[in-house]
Amino acid sequence: MIRWTCVLGLAASLIVGCARESADELFSKGAAAAHKQATYPQAEVHLRKFLDFYPDDPRADLALHGLARVQLNRHKFDEAVGTYETLVRRFPESRYADQAQFMIGYAYDLQGKFEKAREAYQKVIDMFPKSELNDDATISIRNLGKSPEDWFPVDSTSAAGGN
Repeated sequence: MIRWTCVLGLAASLIVGCARESADELFSKGAAAAHKQATYPQAEVHLRKFLDFYPDDPRADLALHGLARVQLNRHKFDEAVGTYETLVRRFPESRYADQAQFMIGYAYDLQGKFEKAREAYQKVIDMFPKSELNDDATISIRNLGKSPEDWFPVDSTSAAGGN
């Protein structure tokens, strides 16, 4: 009886293992689906499976970045923030880490959570001092709560012909 239990358990494991899509398949499907709004739901499914089954794959940071972008575009702000935070925490040296930290601020900014946005943008400056996004983070902090049209006021004297 014990032998059959082991054999059946092994057989079940083999079937489940064979049914699982490869890392390449899941990543490719998720990446392709992440480029079209109509296929965002599929992108989320494939990228989540990829991250669940292959959390240590060298592309995990890119998968997190893509998943968070899809979540943000679908207005799933809390999920997007959580995914971006995971990327920053797990892969602080990733080439996407500074972007992820910036996007945390952006997600909070979109929701009107200006203090959280300020903190997140400041972390870009503090955690990634050489990031190209430091100027953007500084400008974003300065303009929290303002419409983009008000970010760079037009100088009326120079617009009038330079008298």
